[in-house]
Parts: sequence; structure tokens; C-alpha cells
Amino acid sequence: MSKEGENTKVAEKKTRRITLREFIENNYRLFTVIGVLGGLAALFTRLENGEYLAFITFVMLILVDWELWVAFPKSEEASVTLGIFEMFSQIFLATIAIYLYTAYPTYVTSFLPIMLFAVFAGIFLLLNRKLKTYAYIRRIAPEGKWYSSLIRGLIAGGIVASIAVLSFAIGYYLVNLMN
Repeated sequence: MSKEGENTKVAEKKTRRITLREFIENNYRLFTVIGVLGGLAALFTRLENGEYLAFITFVMLILVDWELWVAFPKSEEASVTLGIFEMFSQIFLATIAIYLYTAYPTYVTSFLPIMLFAVFAGIFLLLNRKLKTYAYIRRIAPEGKWYSSLIRGLIAGGIVASIAVLSFAIGYYLVNLMN
């Protein structure tokens, strides 16, 4: 085979886009779990005292749908139908979140500080990786010193406590704002 033939095959492989069928075949387990959780959530909403179970099932459904959304390829690697499917998947995720807030406002508001804590902790972890604050902490409390574990524990406790206070204060403020 000539070099030109090899170059065109390499170019074809680079421009090949992932189809909706391939995406579903690769992630069929997530789709199955979404279907099961959706069915359970529908069942629990019909039960007499199943609000708590329905809420937890909807939260699990959001988490699995989020995992599916993260599995989508980059837009330049996806086919048109897969891109449209991704948009509808995002709309589905947002609709479930809105339904949760309208159907179960007491549960959502009670879990709001915990959700905010998770968001702020994630933001802190991203900033920590970006700014490399561990290098500064190692300078303050070098390995092998008797006080290093104490200082590192105090810094970690201060960070967790400040994230907790911030998330609970904002959560309390949002709950009062909604009521």
C-alpha cells in the first residue's frame, strides 16, 4: 500500500465520529440503571408514605444521569444525533432536578447545606490542585518534625470547618429566601 493510501486511512480514522448506537452500546448498563431507577421512582411516588424513597431514588437517578452525561464524548468527536441526544439528556437532568424541588421542597431544602458542602469541597479540591497549596503546607510543616502532623491537622480542620460554615450559612440563607 502506498503512503497516500495510508495517509487517507489515518485521516478517515481521525474524522470518524462516535455514533449514537456506539455510545448506547458502550454505556448500556448506565441506561439500564436509569430505567430501573426511573421505574422505582414512579412506583414510590404512588405509594402512600413513599415520598422519602421517591426522593432518594430521584437523587440516585440524577447521579447516574450525571455519570452518563460525563461519559459523552467531546462535541468534535460526536455525531450530530449523539450531540442532539446529549442536549436532551441535559434537559432530562435539569427537568428531574426542577421536579425534585417542586415535588419535595422540604427534602431538598434540608439537603441543601449538604449539597453545597459537596460543591464547595469540590471547588476547593480543584483550586488546591491548581494552586498546589500542599507545597506551601510542606514548607510550614516539613516531614519528620514533631509538630508537622499537628499543623497539618489544624489546617485541614480549618478548611473543612470553613467550608461547612460557608455551606450551612448559604444553605440557611437560601432556605429563608425560598420561604
